[in-house]
Amino acid sequence: MEARRREPTIKADDIPKGAYKLGLLATTMIWGGSFVVLKDTLSALPPSWLLAIRFMLAGLITTVLFWRRLRANLDGSHLLAGTIIGVTGGAAYLVQNIGLVTTTPAKNAFLTATYCAMVPFVYWAIGRGRPRWNNLAAAALCVCGTFLVTLGGAAGGIAGFRMGEGDVLSLVGAFFFAVNIVAISVLAPAHDELTLSVVQLYVFGLFSAVAALVLGEPVPTAATFTPEVLAKLAYVILLATVFAIIMQNMAQARVESAQAALLMSFESVFGVVFSIIFYHEQVTLAMLAGFAAIFAAILVSELAGRPRETEETLA
Repeated sequence: MEARRREPTIKADDIPKGAYKLGLLATTMIWGGSFVVLKDTLSALPPSWLLAIRFMLAGLITTVLFWRRLRANLDGSHLLAGTIIGVTGGAAYLVQNIGLVTTTPAKNAFLTATYCAMVPFVYWAIGRGRPRWNNLAAAALCVCGTFLVTLGGAAGGIAGFRMGEGDVLSLVGAFFFAVNIVAISVLAPAHDELTLSVVQLYVFGLFSAVAALVLGEPVPTAATFTPEVLAKLAYVILLATVFAIIMQNMAQARVESAQAALLMSFESVFGVVFSIIFYHEQVTLAMLAGFAAIFAAILVSELAGRPRETEETLA
């Protein structure tokens, strides 16, 4: 009797690059939608507790999914690197979410996106090379864009400029995201990326829980978790965190960095689109001009003047 032949298993590298590009674009859509979902959820859960729940549960899920990988790679070095990355990232998410309480999803999305222009200057601060001409141009565009985004709808021109607390915190969060990206680029190459991702999720969660206790945020009760809140938590945990991390890691390992950066830059654009559709945000001409300037800054920072793929690039 002839033995049954086993069909070959499809490997990740066998999947066309186009599928990974679509997956990366889908990830940016999910992240863009998360600004609106988080804005609504923050009315039921304090920012720090929301993040603690989000990242601790995401850490548990990814532990189950990648248990073999963790068992093979987890050591003191991964714990240390994951802690450094987790603390900087935890600070970024925390400040960003606190800022989202007092600003709009669209503003939060685009002001957070200014981290792209900040990254080269953080590299410079740690002695990793001077910013290029495109980095300086991107920084100038970001300054102009930030001014226009926070100008508001007043007809008084420059007199209408008002940077609220949420806008300031969004920019501070962007700075922490820039520091986090630099930390990842320095530490990740010597470690297993998925193991590092799981560790940093737990650190994100612990950092947020400690922040909640320090800030005196009220502990959520069972009554807080209505079906609507649970549905929104499922979105940010399963889609915006677990799925996004897996897809980002898989796609960025197989898609050229310039193309990946371009696709990921659409996160802020989707943030505005979903904010207008679902949050009914009123967008002025000044805000649209500011969004356009910041988006141009992202493209200039990520794509213009970029070395060839074979050369070292800024993450």
